[in-house]
Amino acid sequence: MTRLRRIEELDRIFFVTFNVERGVKALSDAERDLVLQTLGELRGPDDFALFGYVVMPDHAHLLLWPRSVSLVRILRDLKSKTGFGIAKSRDAHGPIWQRSYFDFICRRARDFGDKLEYIHQNPVAAHLVESAENWPWSSCRHYAHLGESPVKPDFIEFSADPNELLWPAPWRSR
Repeated sequence: MTRLRRIEELDRIFFVTFNVERGVKALSDAERDLVLQTLGELRGPDDFALFGYVVMPDHAHLLLWPRSVSLVRILRDLKSKTGFGIAKSRDAHGPIWQRSYFDFICRRARDFGDKLEYIHQNPVAAHLVESAENWPWSSCRHYAHLGESPVKPDFIEFSADPNELLWPAPWRSR
């Protein structure tokens, strides 16, 4: 398998997907709780901002902004800590998570909104719930003002322009 070099690891808003290893059984409710508990524990005030998330039976999506901790380290720590805990509780050997992950850099406000909507609608699209607000392992309830989510998302504000750039691009101002 070829390893791709990551162009950016900090100061961008990333949509990230990581999957359970092939042949590993789906995550239980308690294991999804563990993923979110660990995510909350890893997040320090200046480490990374977390804007949205969903933990599904066989994968997870995050919308986050690494500040002082790289994306690679965040995912490495999250996957290794939860993988160890899940394997121990299952009395299993071998990896729980696939080695790699997929990331997409949100370049414009529209990308952010689209990815957040995709995250929240993922359990509905998978026919796990009829309404996104009913999936307990998601940040959706927070955004729908229906109570607390397992991990409170960070706040970010954009202008009304969906084409607003999400980071400085000095070459565009010339």
